[in-house]
Amino acid sequence: ADQRRAIEAELYTIRKGAEGERETAHILDRIYGHSERVAVIHDLRLPDGLNGYVQFDHLLLNRVLKRIAVLETKNFSGRISKNEHNEWCVWYPNRRQPTEIPNPVAQADRAARLLELWLEAHQHSAAFRRVEGWVIVPPTCKIDRTRIGTGTRIVKVDNFHERWIEDVSFSDATGFLTGLSVGQLRAVGMQLASQHVQPDYAWRRRFGINDMPNRAVASTPRPEIQPANVSAEPEAELETRSETLSEAVTVPPEGQDGVPLAEPAPATGSRPEPQDQSATDQEEVEPAPNPRKHGAKASVLVTVIEGISERVLPDGRIAFLAQPGTPAAEQLTGVCKGRAIWNPRFRNWLCSAERAEEIRHALGTQPAGERT
Repeated sequence: ADQRRAIEAELYTIRKGAEGERETAHILDRIYGHSERVAVIHDLRLPDGLNGYVQFDHLLLNRVLKRIAVLETKNFSGRISKNEHNEWCVWYPNRRQPTEIPNPVAQADRAARLLELWLEAHQHSAAFRRVEGWVIVPPTCKIDRTRIGTGTRIVKVDNFHERWIEDVSFSDATGFLTGLSVGQLRAVGMQLASQHVQPDYAWRRRFGINDMPNRAVASTPRPEIQPANVSAEPEAELETRSETLSEAVTVPPEGQDGVPLAEPAPATGSRPEPQDQSATDQEEVEPAPNPRKHGAKASVLVTVIEGISERVLPDGRIAFLAQPGTPAAEQLTGVCKGRAIWNPRFRNWLCSAERAEEIRHALGTQPAGERT
């Protein structure tokens, strides 16, 4: 029963987190799905060259303007703002204190920079002149432009297309003369998709499952490449400054050497073979920990701040609780929403150990007497 509740809570969190990405993907596909100029890639995960990975929610590759938009989706339901120190927060309805969040614009810019490094390493720098990060929020989210400003690349998903079109410089316009062909755009997109790395979720360890067959472990499929109407575009090559771009995957660099990332760059004119990701039944899955002893109990209550306590449950999750109807309970609710799952039976908030650190930090950063 405990395992089932833990799995249901985790699935609920995953579904809520994916809501914004699905809505954004739906709108982008409706706008660009039949475009002959823009390729769309959803949910791409690449090595970052630092023994880690970078997740791209959505990529838009414009072959004519030679631009790439890296979209970072944030499914906020309140009002997003920041202060004079560039510290970001979200004001949710019926809460007297904001919830602090990491700088979403800086996060999108970091992802854009990592994609630039990938382009350099694979000798595609000449293909795209600009790679910029954009933060995409739902239509119901309010953006405090008095604090954030009108020039910051954070927009509602239904306004993105107009903003992207408006943000065109003179150098972008010259891309009409030196842009990529449809075939070259598809080649770059396919090379990106071929290097997608599936996330390795240790579901057994997380839920204490010891007898799940390997084939039951879900995997993320390789992202698909759009646009849809690429076959309608003639395959004639467009002239660059002094030479014609070939039909090969790679594009000559703009006078600089590629920056190596997690793997060496392929030779010019060649295409790397996609990784074999079809045999999911034979994936190595991290072994489950030893079963817990029968009759294991939750830990004793530990005070986090005045009026709010926590305990470790037998399955490893953290439970936060406060006396109902008190200011501390209101404060805990404000911090835990979006980070933890409410358990009405025991009237506490449940989350993973990683989320618990974030909740403790949020509780500790607000002055005593002002917690709501």
